[in-house]
Amino acid sequence: MKKNHSSLLIVRCLLLLLLLTASSFAAPYDPYTWRDSTWDYRSEDSTDIAANVSVPKVAGVASLTLIAYGAAYWLVFEKGWWDDDRSHFHFENDFDYALNLDKFGHFAAGVILGESFYEGYRWAGTSEFQAYLFAGLSAMMTHVAIDVKDGYSPEWGFSIFDVLSGTLGGFLPMAERYIPVFKYVDLKWSYWINTKAYYRQSDTGIFTDDYCNQTFWASFKPYRLLPNAARQYYPSWLAVAAGLSIDEKVFTREPHPRREVYIALDYDLEAFRPQSRMARTIIKYLNYFKLPAPAIQVYPEFNWFLLYPIKF
Repeated sequence: MKKNHSSLLIVRCLLLLLLLTASSFAAPYDPYTWRDSTWDYRSEDSTDIAANVSVPKVAGVASLTLIAYGAAYWLVFEKGWWDDDRSHFHFENDFDYALNLDKFGHFAAGVILGESFYEGYRWAGTSEFQAYLFAGLSAMMTHVAIDVKDGYSPEWGFSIFDVLSGTLGGFLPMAERYIPVFKYVDLKWSYWINTKAYYRQSDTGIFTDDYCNQTFWASFKPYRLLPNAARQYYPSWLAVAAGLSIDEKVFTREPHPRREVYIALDYDLEAFRPQSRMARTIIKYLNYFKLPAPAIQVYPEFNWFLLYPIKF
């Protein structure tokens, strides 16, 4: 049985409450500098904004984080293997599980954690760079904490590569701020239940482990790559995405499970340029999700779908 990742989902949900609070009370920024000619959508947090650390706010961020951790452990592990006999601490790198698509899942969890921690640290008054750095480190420690406990599980184990995947995801927001290539590509996730294969064999039924219904995407933004003279002929919001998924054989135990590769149209929601701080924050989160759009499956066979990930 694969480890239960719902603890990460609980952490993300609770940290989202902090995100909304932080967005509501954050200092106003000049809306016209949010999207400049280089299309750096994170330029709203320019480095010339002076840090003004608030001890009560830092305490609030720390308290909410501890509550999120506590809820994750109590609601998930206390109801799961923690009531059973634990084993000695051990490592396990499950390279045969879900054709390694679960590593993308850990990465995606790290991204949402990193964004949420960033909003909290920025709200608490740390500098932009410090907020990104502390957010990445906090996402890493979240994965370390969960995998340490998994290391005592009789069925799972501490996975170095799960922690590494989540850590890289936690630092993605920082990379998007400081590495220019991320102005032209977004990493996204989509989910729709097209097959019950996972749920028929699962004891927990946690959707985060339902990898045969998940697709992970790299969404490219042609508009930003075009010269200024050509941009008037191409919709700024239209992107093209490449996606990776797996078939249901992974969970039905049929021989030769396969990866699936898709090419799809996509929407760059940031191209609509919302002006308020709250709207920009919501768009930032929504843009991590691949919304339904026309797609073709190019491997291992050819299919087309009108509104993938919905297959009909």
